[in-house]
Amino acid sequence: MADSETETLGEGNVTPLTTPLCRQLGIEVPVVQAPIGSAVTTDLVAAVAEAGGLGTLALTWVTADEAVRRIREVRRLTPKPFAQCFDGGWPDAPHRALRNSTLSAWEAAGRPAAPNRPGEGAVLAGSADGRTWSRYEDMVPVPGMSGDLEALALYAGQSAGLVHDVAPAGCIVADIAARAAALRGV
Repeated sequence: MADSETETLGEGNVTPLTTPLCRQLGIEVPVVQAPIGSAVTTDLVAAVAEAGGLGTLALTWVTADEAVRRIREVRRLTPKPFAQCFDGGWPDAPHRALRNSTLSAWEAAGRPAAPNRPGEGAVLAGSADGRTWSRYEDMVPVPGMSGDLEALALYAGQSAGLVHDVAPAGCIVADIAARAAALRGV
């Protein structure tokens, strides 16, 4: 290693790893922990956030109640930023949503930026504990909410178009097992 490299990389002369991504997400280092299913725990997400990176919850295959529970648990563990996979609360964060009255009104108005969107800040839904959610917030309808739930964020991943039936998990697993057996010739 050349002396110039030693001086650049040596102790006491470390350049902070801040990037535009760090500034945009409010994190200290450009580390984004992947939301890989059951391997991701709320403790892991909080630990990554506490270390200055962006911890990311895997919420794709959990119920709405479980997603809310996990988000609240991470928030209890750390005040630092973390991602929730379907967090539409960040400006300019692309996401997929089903067409609803909020999206239609926004498009009809020419897609204006906040705070000039149609109905901006109007309370759409509430819960039994008195909490309310406004138009354009990133909250999805969950059990116990009442109000104009259709107008809330209705996120849909790319696979949403592949859903043709709603069935109990046991039936789905049995169907997958039967198809696998057929493919193996059993």
